[in-house]
Amino acid sequence: MGMFTGEFYAESLRMTTQLKVIFPDCSNDVTPVIGGTPCVLYLLHGLAANAGEWTRFSKIEYYAKKYNLIVIMPEVQRSFYIDAAYGPKYFSYVSEELPRICNIWFRLPDGREKTFVAGESMGGYGAVKCALRCPERFGAAASLSGVLDFARIVHDVMLGRWTDVEPCELKALLGNEGTVSEEDDVLALVRKTAEDEKRPRLFQTCGTEDFLYTHNLTFRDAARTAGYGHTYMECPGDHEWPFWDKAIQYAIQFFYGLDRATTPIY
Repeated sequence: MGMFTGEFYAESLRMTTQLKVIFPDCSNDVTPVIGGTPCVLYLLHGLAANAGEWTRFSKIEYYAKKYNLIVIMPEVQRSFYIDAAYGPKYFSYVSEELPRICNIWFRLPDGREKTFVAGESMGGYGAVKCALRCPERFGAAASLSGVLDFARIVHDVMLGRWTDVEPCELKALLGNEGTVSEEDDVLALVRKTAEDEKRPRLFQTCGTEDFLYTHNLTFRDAARTAGYGHTYMECPGDHEWPFWDKAIQYAIQFFYGLDRATTPIY
């Protein structure tokens, strides 16, 4: 398995950042189920993690080779993939600058239909937002236990009900009032883009024991009411890696249009 780990200066962030990339090279240790030109998956990390969490806690290297995927894993700190009011432009970095740089450096396959974005928790929110705001770049997206009712999270943080994030962090991202704009609200975005013929395909999954389960039901219902036509899947599971390691496989199968009922989970 080819693995690139590097650091470079990102203009959107005005600082040096880390990047990890997996390449599905040839070897005898894995039998691929998908051949031909590889597809590209931008795989986003969660709130308390970094670019290396997917390679540490999941079998993503194995899945990359099994499903013939180039997997690109950026680092965005605790940014919620937002162009901060007082800080770096993390959304612009992930959705614009990073794909441009990777296309030059790694000569990635052309076309949105071969380009996907996925993530867990905060990364699930970032993945859906990237796809809905940049449908010309991403053909499909997957949210695994995503923070899909962001305004509700912000409200809880500001009232001290969710202590994983400090109110001052969100004020730096959103402004002193802590107001979530429409472009950062995936509930608003899914309603807005539901009738767009070029809307990306969406896959959403969440464990029924996850603390974000009701937030995910809110997004599911909003997408269904708007007629988006996304795929929703739930099963027993908590906000943890044993669930996400399986969930990313279901997401990859969705990206390729494979039958989840007959395709094995490894």
